[in-house]
Amino acid sequence: MADRSWMYNGWNDNGCHSQDWVHNTNAFLDHAFSAIPNAENRGVVCPCSDCCNRVRRRRAVMSMHLCKRGFMPGYNIWTEHGEQFVSEPLLEHEHDNQTADGLDEMLADFGDAMHSVEEEPTADAKAFYDMLAASKERLHSFTSVAQLTAVARLMAIKSQHNLSAECINKLLSLFDDVLPENHKMPKNLYECKRLLSGLKMPYVKIDACINNCMIYYKEDANKEKCDFCEESRYIVVEESAHQGRQRKPIARKVLRYLPFIPRLQRLYMEPKNAKHMRWHKEGRRSNPSVMVHPSDAEAWKHFSEVCPDFAMDARNVRIAMATDGFNPFGYGKTQYSCWPVFVIPLNLPRALCMREENIFLSLVIPGPEHPGKNINVFMRPLVDEMKEAWAGVVTYDSFSKQNFNMRVSYHTSIHDYPAFGMFSGWSTHGGLACFDCRADVDSIWLPNGSKWSWFDCHRRFLPSNHGFRNQRNAFRKGVVMHDTPPRRLTGEEMLAYMNEVKANQFDGYGTTHNWTHIPFLWELPYFPQLLRPHNIDVMHTEKNVAEAVFGTCLDMADKTKDNPKARLDQALMCNRKHLNLVEKPNDRWDRPRAPFSLSRPQKKRLCSGLWISNFQMAMQQT
Repeated sequence: MADRSWMYNGWNDNGCHSQDWVHNTNAFLDHAFSAIPNAENRGVVCPCSDCCNRVRRRRAVMSMHLCKRGFMPGYNIWTEHGEQFVSEPLLEHEHDNQTADGLDEMLADFGDAMHSVEEEPTADAKAFYDMLAASKERLHSFTSVAQLTAVARLMAIKSQHNLSAECINKLLSLFDDVLPENHKMPKNLYECKRLLSGLKMPYVKIDACINNCMIYYKEDANKEKCDFCEESRYIVVEESAHQGRQRKPIARKVLRYLPFIPRLQRLYMEPKNAKHMRWHKEGRRSNPSVMVHPSDAEAWKHFSEVCPDFAMDARNVRIAMATDGFNPFGYGKTQYSCWPVFVIPLNLPRALCMREENIFLSLVIPGPEHPGKNINVFMRPLVDEMKEAWAGVVTYDSFSKQNFNMRVSYHTSIHDYPAFGMFSGWSTHGGLACFDCRADVDSIWLPNGSKWSWFDCHRRFLPSNHGFRNQRNAFRKGVVMHDTPPRRLTGEEMLAYMNEVKANQFDGYGTTHNWTHIPFLWELPYFPQLLRPHNIDVMHTEKNVAEAVFGTCLDMADKTKDNPKARLDQALMCNRKHLNLVEKPNDRWDRPRAPFSLSRPQKKRLCSGLWISNFQMAMQQT
């Protein structure tokens, strides 16, 4: 393979592209558009750091993307542009089998991890590399099927058809009789699981109370009734149905838990991923003044200052968490709200940070209803693992060929607004819904709309000499704003406040505070030092705001916020008589058109412009 370091080292000291980079990039474009038939019309997948070979672009657009964003990390072999991996020759059907199983993609680039070992890998790393060796070892001399491929297919069949362990053991006994001597097929189910354990994907089932009061975990693992509601842990089955047979009890509700530490360790077992895990500290930014990664933000830098021993080693991992409810049975069918909790390692570059393979499913909280404040109960295993990860676990770094103590810290969470309230412990309903302002907020109850409003709360965030502060009729009538922004509490102050509220049995909820529970995350020793422990995701905010603005400006029925109830409330709050409802004969009321409401010709021009811009965008992508 030719040396292609120029792809990532093509910038001069002044930040411009070098002549060598420009020459080689043009050669790459010539190669890419000549290797694929009809590429000029159909386009070619773009290998820039944002598109990552997922979107087709024409040559001019791809050239602009590469100049602005650079090549995606690790793309030294142009597999999507006419090149192939150089590997041992395989039989045609062998290659098809491995591709169908997805093992090539799952275990790609691990092959050289054991070469030039400077330090003995950990036991977990050895198990993983043993599994890699098994993936290349043929089942017997008369077949091209690898040992790991055969075991993976057998376990997939067991899962799809719900086969028992006894059935699998009998099948393996049959294979032992019919396969040639010295074959590599495991003798029983235990050996199959032992081989696959190197994938570092352990899975634990924890029984839970049917009312979400508790989970049967650690010291409560052997209990058969809930300590709070006294509901039975298991489904009660009549003895006559057993007919004297011993039957394993069936739990009424089960929490699925997948530890994330083994999967973080697996990232370090592959040299390329291990190198990327240092990018947040050692990676080069083309424009350091622009925030392109969480490590460029104030919250990341603040934690590095308060915990310098953690920030010293770039291999220590910071993670984000995300959760939301969804219906696994599809909309319009059975109403069921299942809540998965995801763990996202933030060390990786921005092009890899949010890819599916780098987002770990950690918890599956069962339904059928949302957990509410009892999400605290289900988070217990995850928080216990976070405490263990903060102390550190010995991990093999295949890039430096050394073992190190990998420490993991929580950085932030990403949710929509309702899930934000469950995860943070501060309810996002009512007049105190703002997590930052808390009780220091001037919310208004709308008597006609029957809901809370935060209209005119923004003026307190303006500079003290801003002209808007002294306007009496531009916002609320007769109101001059001299309030200062609410003071943001430190982590220690917030924890002391929560403990005081808890000691008073959460008295004053909805009037002096909105705390529903204290999340287990506050048990982490460093959690009070976090500057921004929870965040609202951009997607939900953009969608909800855009729908409200679009529906209001187009005056869409049942979508606009400018309805008769809103007009009645604004007549009470504001001095805008030209927007008040006008009484007509026969007890009818007319709603004058607001300046922000588009007329019919304006709506036609807007929709026409949107259609043309969407059509042009679609043509560029295709």
